[in-house]
Amino acid sequence: MGAQLIAAAMGSGVYPGGSKEIGWGAVDLSAAGADSPLAAMTTPVLHWHGDTFDLPAGAAHLASTPACKNQAFAAGSRVLGLQFHAEVPAEAIESRLIGHAHEIEQTPGVSIREIRADTRRHARLLESRSRTFFNSWLDGALA
Repeated sequence: MGAQLIAAAMGSGVYPGGSKEIGWGAVDLSAAGADSPLAAMTTPVLHWHGDTFDLPAGAAHLASTPACKNQAFAAGSRVLGLQFHAEVPAEAIESRLIGHAHEIEQTPGVSIREIRADTRRHARLLESRSRTFFNSWLDGALA
């Protein structure tokens, strides 16, 4: 699922992005993304990365954000790379905030207070939509 790891394994470059993307925000689906299990992801997702990657050769581009062109891709029906985090339960975010407090403080425009508030607003819906998304993707991958 790690888009950077999969992209590197497929021979694409992975490198520092222009800025860190930390916090909750929407992803913009490409036409291929809207016609994929990612269509279930209509809620803000958790972003937590500073690196980015080149889209692997032959991969379908599925999603982007203004800060990061490559947020998701598929290579066939069994390879899916996600830059954002659809898998993080609400209960796990607090420990991430504590463990990465220094990184958050050093990232312009990002605050622990804002991430906590957004977690309260978005995390439960993300958990529900993520189950729908992952189940749909697995159904297609195992077919």
